[in-house]
Amino acid sequence: MSKCAKTDTYTSLLEQYLEICNRAMQENRDRFPYSQIWQAGEQALSGRAVELAVVDDQPKAQKCVTLHSNQIDGPEPEDMRDDPPVMRLSASYLEEVVAHPEKYIENPSLIDWDWLQLRKS
Repeated sequence: MSKCAKTDTYTSLLEQYLEICNRAMQENRDRFPYSQIWQAGEQALSGRAVELAVVDDQPKAQKCVTLHSNQIDGPEPEDMRDDPPVMRLSASYLEEVVAHPEKYIENPSLIDWDWLQLRKS
């Protein structure tokens, strides 16, 4: 497998993971404590982006994201004031979430939301 194909595979894996996270947020937006956790995450990020990096033994794919109105999306230009902090996500964890999306959508507490608390060091 070429390096580009491998990167595309991990990028696709990351994008599928984010879709599951978005579905979990949409389907649980009115459930306690999830809506409060996501609102606190939005406030903590203050419109700043976070770079999510899929890692195995080395980084495989990266994507800058932000959270606005219970939706993970790409950052707006104003979100990119500084270099964003990097959250490392293991490829095996993403593969597990993507393989069993309903499990994570039904129980969002199984999703690693730590990136909502990242601050630039």
